[in-house]
Amino acid sequence: MKKITVLAGMTLFSLSLFAQGGRGDGPLSEERWKEFEAQKVAFFTREMELTPDEAARFWPLYNEMQAKIRKAAAPAWRPPGKDAPLTEQQARDRVKALLDAEEAVLKLRGEYYRRIASGISARKLWLMLDAERDFHRQLVKRLGKNPGDGRP
Repeated sequence: MKKITVLAGMTLFSLSLFAQGGRGDGPLSEERWKEFEAQKVAFFTREMELTPDEAARFWPLYNEMQAKIRKAAAPAWRPPGKDAPLTEQQARDRVKALLDAEEAVLKLRGEYYRRIASGISARKLWLMLDAERDFHRQLVKRLGKNPGDGRP
C-alpha cells in the first residue's frame, strides 16, 4: 500500500509539473511535450519488454488512464492567488481537494490496472509500475540538473 501511495504522490507531482501549463503554453512546448512522450513510450516499452501485440493493447489503455488522471488531479493543483495570503479555510479546502484528487487517482489506477492486466501479464503490469517510478525518478533528476530545460 505504501508503494501505491508513493506512486500516486509522484504522479500528482509530475502532473503538477506538466499539467499547469498544458502542452504548449507552459513549461513544455508542443514539441518538447511530444519529445517527452516519445521518451516515455520508448522507456516503458523497453522496461516492460512489450511485444508489438502487447504494446498495441497496452498503450491505448495507459494513455486513456493518464488523461483521466490528469483531469482528476488538475483541480487540486491550481496555483494559489498571489495577491492575498492563504486563509486557514482556503488551506483546508485545498488540502481536501488534494486528498479527493488522490482518492480519484487511486480509484482510476485500480480500474485501469485491472483492464491493463487483462491484456498483458501481471508480471508486465508490475514492470510498468517499476518503469513509472524509474521514469519519474530520472525526470526529477534531469530537472534538478537543468531546471529550466528538463534535459541532462
